[in-house]
Amino acid sequence: MTLGIDVGHCNTKAVLLEDGFVSAKVLFRVAGSFEKAALGAWEKIREVTGIHESSRPRIFVTGVGRDKGFQGEGSPTEMASHVRGVYHWLPSARTILDLGAEGVRVSRCDHMGRLLHFVLNDRCAAGTGMFLETVAQMMQLSVSEMGSLALMGSPGVRLTSTCAVFAESEIVGHVHKGVSRQDILWAVHDSLGARVAALVQKVGPQPEVVATGGVARNKGLLKALERHLGFPILVLHEPEMMGALGAALLAADS
Repeated sequence: MTLGIDVGHCNTKAVLLEDGFVSAKVLFRVAGSFEKAALGAWEKIREVTGIHESSRPRIFVTGVGRDKGFQGEGSPTEMASHVRGVYHWLPSARTILDLGAEGVRVSRCDHMGRLLHFVLNDRCAAGTGMFLETVAQMMQLSVSEMGSLALMGSPGVRLTSTCAVFAESEIVGHVHKGVSRQDILWAVHDSLGARVAALVQKVGPQPEVVATGGVARNKGLLKALERHLGFPILVLHEPEMMGALGAALLAADS
């Protein structure tokens, strides 16, 4: 029995494996410090399963809170965890795009699921899910609505800034000019897609290419990414849980 915990900037995820099968999983919003998030995940798993503290499984903690507060038996990197989680479901995967709230990580692995190379975004939050949430609030939309509306937009509107603050100013300017929400949202997603695509190219992407993380559910961003990269991007079931699943699998592997 192993438990993988993925502490993100916004959400904490946990996956419990028993004999290689998922027996429980939780996802909740991070409230307070990262130090308490992993412990909170273990407590929630205990509530769901009834596991006693004395029967604690082997725990691996990944994500931004992997080395803060609650310590498990291992602390694999986000890249290693997402690669392992994706490889479990799709052994043909070679390139993994982890699209998180405040970061983008692109990894490449071999036919055995071993991490070969990775790159991280070095820009500000303009290239992340937090920026999309900010835009959603500006446009008075839910994040889930944004991607679908973006697909209804047409090219022609461009965002030129790589800074979230300046990009917001550009968006306000387009709103005042009477540009439709759909066209503005397509410009937002296309701009993010171009930046993430430039990062992907640095690892020498090979198929299959899989997107993970909560932002992988955004159809508008995926469409923009595919447009800039020129090849399809797959999204597996529950992409936001891949890091936690991978950590649990790595705990079992060890």
